[in-house]
This record gives sequence, C-alpha cells and structure tokens, in this order.
Amino acid sequence: MSPHQRREDLIATALRVFAERSPDSVTPEDIAEAADVSRTLVYRYFPNMTELRTAALRSAMDELAPMLVPPSDLPLLEQLRTALRAFIDFADRYAPAYVALLRGGSKVASDHTESVIDEVRDQVLRLLLQRSGIEHPSPRVLLAMRCWISSVESALLIWLKERPMSEAELADWLLDQLLAMLGASGAGEVELEALTATIGSADG
Repeated sequence: MSPHQRREDLIATALRVFAERSPDSVTPEDIAEAADVSRTLVYRYFPNMTELRTAALRSAMDELAPMLVPPSDLPLLEQLRTALRAFIDFADRYAPAYVALLRGGSKVASDHTESVIDEVRDQVLRLLLQRSGIEHPSPRVLLAMRCWISSVESALLIWLKERPMSEAELADWLLDQLLAMLGASGAGEVELEALTATIGSADG
C-alpha cells in the first residue's frame, strides 16, 4: 500500500470509528486496532488526534458537498427538501461525530474543524441564493438565511438525541422555518416575494 493509500485508509478507518463513537473518546490505539496496524504507523501519518480528526472531517465534508447540490430541474421546494434529506442522512450516519463537533464546549472542535464546517455553511448559503434566484440579497435576507442554517444544525442535535419526529417530518418542518424566517426578514422585497411565492406554490 502506497503512503497515500495508507493515509486514506487510516482516514476511512477513523470515519468508521467516529460513526460509532464520539471522536473525543477515540485514541490512536483505537484507530490502529480498527485498521489492523501498529500504533506507530498511525503516529507516522498523524502525530496527534487533532490532525486525524481534521483530516477525517475534511474527507466527510468532501463526501457531503455533492449531496447538497440537488438536480436543478426539480421544483425549488423539492431541491431544498432533497438537500435537507441528504444532510439529515449524513448527520445520522455520523451522529456521534456530528454531536461532538457542534455541541458547545466539545474538545473535538477546533479552529481547523470550525474552518471546514464554515466552508459547508458558505456552500449552503451560496446554493440557497443561486437556486432561489436572489442575486442581490439584502442584509436582512442574508442574516435570515445564515440563522436558518444555524437552526438546521441545532435542530439536528435535538433530533439525533430525541427523535421526536420522522426524518421526512423534520425536513418539512425545517422548510417551513426557512419560509417563515425569509418572510419575516424582508417584506416587500421583490426577490424575496418571488422566492416565497415559488416555494409556497410548490408546497401547495
């Protein structure tokens, strides 16, 4: 196995382990055992767990990114629902890691991991603007969209712990929140009125 392949294999192993256990409880020894290699080999590629967690997160985000880009020929509501379902599935698959990264005070979170997560948030924001046709959003609309993205993250933390509704119901509820937040953020703005009309008519 080449050095690149070995590194990728260790990252894939870490992702499998993080899907079952919170990353803050995983040690290099755990990764070595799961990958059936020596602890020394793990340290050769990743001198500390922070570097391995960041590399694993980057790999996971690269996997997620294309899932958040639904077919453009779908109605707007279905595009948003498809992207949401993909994100919920992803968070569910890596639930322990998702919770550890986004909960307050977690030692797993770092400036490096936050930077990677911010890239995904920015991608979602760009997608919302692009697919909604809002070319020049007002500060209020931008703030509403950013707040909605944060609310999706927070809602998923609760959902993963309590499962108060089905995945489909959660996606629909989050879409309702987006429409409500946008509607309250810029009444009278032409682009926003067009967006809410598009979503509302598709929902009906």
